[in-house]
Amino acid sequence: MHTGFYTATMGMLVEQAQVDTISNNLANVNSPGYKSDSISFKAMMKRPLYEADEFEKKKFIGDTYNAVVVDAVQPNMQEGTIKETHGKFDYAIEGRGFFAVRDGKRILYTRNGSFGVSEQGYLVDKFGREVLNASLTPVNALNGEKPAVFDVQNEEKLQKVGDTSFVPTKESGKFILKPDAKVLNGYLEMSNVNVVRQMVDLINAYRHYEISQRVITTEDSLFSTSIRMGSPR
Repeated sequence: MHTGFYTATMGMLVEQAQVDTISNNLANVNSPGYKSDSISFKAMMKRPLYEADEFEKKKFIGDTYNAVVVDAVQPNMQEGTIKETHGKFDYAIEGRGFFAVRDGKRILYTRNGSFGVSEQGYLVDKFGREVLNASLTPVNALNGEKPAVFDVQNEEKLQKVGDTSFVPTKESGKFILKPDAKVLNGYLEMSNVNVVRQMVDLINAYRHYEISQRVITTEDSLFSTSIRMGSPR
């Protein structure tokens, strides 16, 4: 198959991933504590280039890459706008830090402080997971206890598991208690999605996708023509 087919097809796959990521960001524009995702790419299908010379040995002049693929999906950890809600069990962290919730045997960390109270009187998130205190035990909301705040050395390297939850990685370091964190009751941190920027990126992604489609159509037409002429390129 021609290189043009590969290049255009991979271009379409990359733009489809971009569209999916942007769509998810826009779908969570009203999700408290949501951190928008962005995609990074890497080049592949490297080929050497040589200077054309009929009489001398070909001289190497560099490499060319015929495709790109998705390298990583990275969350933007910039703090969102803090909005007053007057909710009794709404909490927002001013500055760095995360709330901890227990999900089965593991602990997840989130900036989403939209909580409620279980039948047992414990503070829970919208999925019913218990919010934890400094001792990593459930917060007793009926006693006026507040959720603890934890932080890591490198939050940019956290792994997202769900729309607003994270787990630590080797690169991020372990979560530790942040006793001096400022927690606001009756407030929520909103998502940090820039709607205008996301819409512009979405339009660009669609346009690039359409361009790659046209490349495939053109390549197919040229290939068919060359076959009919009896001299494939």
